[in-house]
Amino acid sequence: MTYATVVELAAAGESEAAMEMEDHSTGQAPHKVGQRIHGLARPADSFGLVLLLLVLDYIAVSAITSNAWGRVVIVVLLGVTLLFALRTAHAHRIWQIVAALYLVASTVITVVSIVVPGAKDFSPQTSLVGGLLLLITPVAISRRIVAHRFISTETVLGAICVYLLIGFSFSFIYSGVAYVSGTPFFAGLSEASSNDYLFFSYTTLTTVGYGNLIPVGSIGQTFAMLEALFGQIYLVIVVARLVSLWGQERPGAPLRGGENVKKPADTPQESDPRARAP
Repeated sequence: MTYATVVELAAAGESEAAMEMEDHSTGQAPHKVGQRIHGLARPADSFGLVLLLLVLDYIAVSAITSNAWGRVVIVVLLGVTLLFALRTAHAHRIWQIVAALYLVASTVITVVSIVVPGAKDFSPQTSLVGGLLLLITPVAISRRIVAHRFISTETVLGAICVYLLIGFSFSFIYSGVAYVSGTPFFAGLSEASSNDYLFFSYTTLTTVGYGNLIPVGSIGQTFAMLEALFGQIYLVIVVARLVSLWGQERPGAPLRGGENVKKPADTPQESDPRARAP
């Protein structure tokens, strides 16, 4: 090692030390620590956990709907699922705030309706907000997985979460149609439960069609056909394509700066300066 190299290393060490002292003096070091803590607190693409929460939601709606306190469990579980899914999908902050408010408000309203029987019922209003979030969440997850340059396991799990959320969204639409029309939605069933709407939605989405629940009106039949078509097209095109690209980089994926990869032939070549010489 020459003397000049030693001098350069010493100068580099002094500059790094000076930069660290400047960070501490200007308060930038605590700011960097705060950014690291915020990054750890913000969930990554954990769509596997979102998928698990969606399965638990369906089990809860199917098993404990008749229990009074079971409704509280369903409301809390659904609110946590929507909030976590929106945060995982890096949705707009306003939707995350709405999901947090829905979680708190729906839980409090449900508990008050059980403890105080004569209290005013605000469940239709909270259900409307929950239904709006059910429609927003699959869109937010879709935008997130489309931005993935590399098709990983989380990408495929995110697509499956969108598929399950489609079933939840259509069940909300069916219950909304029944609420607005004021007539029974299913033939031979005067009052349908949340489990009935969810069961019918998923049997329609998967085109199983047991036939025990049949929508009466033309509006319900139209939405049922749209759900069946959308579910099959989504599986055949979106999920199948992602599975075929599993573990690979998406063709034509943009770089982080938003520019596509250019071929070597597209880059301009500098001319030889000797060729321009007189």
